[in-house]
Amino acid sequence: MRTCAKMRCDSPAVATVELRYEVREVLVEDLSSEPDSNRPDLCAEHVRGLTPPIGWQVKDERTPIPAPSF
Repeated sequence: MRTCAKMRCDSPAVATVELRYEVREVLVEDLSSEPDSNRPDLCAEHVRGLTPPIGWQVKDERTPIPAPSF
């Protein structure tokens, strides 16, 4: 299990984040299969709290979790 890249956070990582400078975008993707020091892994709480730099946007490209069917 990989943990969140934020200091003092031991929560499990749920997404991988990439900074795309050329388009001023913070890209959130499904957790990558392998760790990459250039693309940090974050827990659910830190993904929800992402605040992009001024003039940037957050683009969430994670696979949606299907709603349970009863």
